[in-house]
Amino acid sequence: MRFAALTGILRSVLLVANCSGRTHASLKIAPLMSDAISLLFPPFLVALCLTGIHALFGLEILRRNVIFADLALAQIAALGATVAFMLGHAVGSAGSVAYSLCFALAAAALLASTRQWSGRVPQESLIGVIYVVAAAAAFLLVEKAPQGSEHIKQILVGNILIAGMDDLVKVAPIYLLIGGALWMLRSRLAAAGGGVRGWCWDFVFYAGFGVVVTSSVSLAGVLMVFSFLIIPAMIGVIYAHTVGRQLMVGWLAGSIASGTGLAISYVWDLPTGATMVCTFGAALALAAGVKLLMHHSSVRRVTATARVMLAILFIASGVWFAAAPRADQPLLDMLEYAVPRARTVYMSEGEHNVFNEAEREAERYRTL
Repeated sequence: MRFAALTGILRSVLLVANCSGRTHASLKIAPLMSDAISLLFPPFLVALCLTGIHALFGLEILRRNVIFADLALAQIAALGATVAFMLGHAVGSAGSVAYSLCFALAAAALLASTRQWSGRVPQESLIGVIYVVAAAAAFLLVEKAPQGSEHIKQILVGNILIAGMDDLVKVAPIYLLIGGALWMLRSRLAAAGGGVRGWCWDFVFYAGFGVVVTSSVSLAGVLMVFSFLIIPAMIGVIYAHTVGRQLMVGWLAGSIASGTGLAISYVWDLPTGATMVCTFGAALALAAGVKLLMHHSSVRRVTATARVMLAILFIASGVWFAAAPRADQPLLDMLEYAVPRARTVYMSEGEHNVFNEAEREAERYRTL
């Protein structure tokens, strides 16, 4: 429903309810906002927790140039959860977490070893192979299983909207402990060389990373975990030079993107995980565009950046239209709200009359 029509109908519903005996004060938007906050606040706190720990790991991942290590570890942990699922353990149960953790620790040992092989074969390619094989194995396991496709969907995009304070109490102390250890050991991790000593330090890093990923995949899914890891860290690296400032920028950007994604998914009734991943991507594009404008003030650079951003906007709208052809289109909604007469371009005469009648009825109830 277009924005103006939605506003008119909302006014009508509220005023009709008022005529039935409820007080006007109780029909204000505040209770609705209170319901939204009570629903979104716990997952927002969980998202803040995920942003805090993953941005810290993300800076180290960017320094090591093993970008897809997170995807590989997350997919291995998801494979462990899939094995537990096939053996009858409920998703999120102690058995499922135990299987995921064992698989993640085994993958940590393997990833620590790939650094020793990277003389002739790039480590990133080996990490990509690990990810692909783990993903294929998970699909093979659930191919014949009842609700197998739902399990894969849950693993990929998760459902952070159902995360509550109980989940936060479980993971926050673990993240705090691992994050503090990583911060204190970052210089030694950076100086780790080859041999057994270097392998041990790499294993410590990937093992801690695996523990974090095991819990975060069950909360948010593989794609969101990757977004929490890489995108805030990238924004921090773009805007700052020291590790401390990079962390602060990354945490701020991740917090804003998390809150925005949750709000958009609530308002538009969209899948929360996919919406937040797209919001993080949009945040990275916006941050890069602003940074480009800050360094290149010429008219040509500004125009080029505006064209790129406009093209991204239209491409995203086209993708959304292809994915949900019957859904409301954000660009048309914004145009209609800014220029109401634009409705005449795509509304038939009958639709336009119905819309005007709805507005008149809403105004009539409002003035009662």
